Amino acid sequence: MTSDNHNSLWRDFPKTATEFEARFATEEDCRAYWIEARWGGKPACARCGSHRVWTIRDGTTFECADCGHQTSLTSGTLLEKTRKPLKMWFRAIFEISTRRTGISGKDFQRIMGFGSYKTAWSWLHKLRTAMVRSDSDPLGPFVQADETLVGGKGGPNKQLVLVASEANGRVRLAHADNNDEATLKAFADSEIAAEAHVVTDGLASYNAKSLGQLSHEARVQTKAERREHDAIQSCHWTASLLKRWLIGTHAGAVRRQHLQAYLDEFTFRYNRRKTDGVVRIAARVIESAVATRPLTMRNLIDCTRPCRRFASEQTTPT
Repeated sequence: MTSDNHNSLWRDFPKTATEFEARFATEEDCRAYWIEARWGGKPACARCGSHRVWTIRDGTTFECADCGHQTSLTSGTLLEKTRKPLKMWFRAIFEISTRRTGISGKDFQRIMGFGSYKTAWSWLHKLRTAMVRSDSDPLGPFVQADETLVGGKGGPNKQLVLVASEANGRVRLAHADNNDEATLKAFADSEIAAEAHVVTDGLASYNAKSLGQLSHEARVQTKAERREHDAIQSCHWTASLLKRWLIGTHAGAVRRQHLQAYLDEFTFRYNRRKTDGVVRIAARVIESAVATRPLTMRNLIDCTRPCRRFASEQTTPT
């Protein structure tokens, strides 16, 4: 789908909950939008690409006139093989993307009427995979970088999270095993623009090896100096909000192997906090769900989904 079509869908997407309910009142409404998001309004055969298709099975599948292949609405997408109506998925996307503090698995189960927590958990984790924008511009021109620890009291349970933030702007978060030069370099190369000026604390790992040619300013501050003017205040604010969210919404019950998924969700919503019409955030999740490959329950349970910056060093879902 072209960027022009995406922009058109974005401009026309509901801005409020009332408008959302009216726009997607029926299953047919949701199917029409899904077709626009996936194929630009013209369904195509998944095998040969032909647009000469007709609908079968109550509009959920298209059969190709040229090769006879049948393509379902959701095949090859995040919702592949779902037995639930699109209207229910659209409601789920609305719930996870528009709430400022997100939603816990238990609350999601209650609101959606699922019979089991397992179903609610799997839906939320699938949608979190759609809350990653691979085409996002790197941070700049002025960036702060820091690290924080999350995950309960006591050393063994703490997990390291790398934080990069524009001043009162966008953020990036990465779950990392350590903050050595190689790890910081992978993070910086992935998330910070080459021409950016980076401010950090006095950690020795922030150096020419990890930051390369980036303009770098290391600031060692006393507590009194931090109270007067915190050089990496945006990072500290982000870390504080992240911890509050993990404890408040999820009661701190986030396992190590899934931490990056929660960081991605937090980042996605935080970076869109100034969106004109909060419900429009749901449009981005739908667009991404259309383009995201299928995930099975076994993928979600058994496989760690590492920060994509360090994926080559860890095991990823197959």
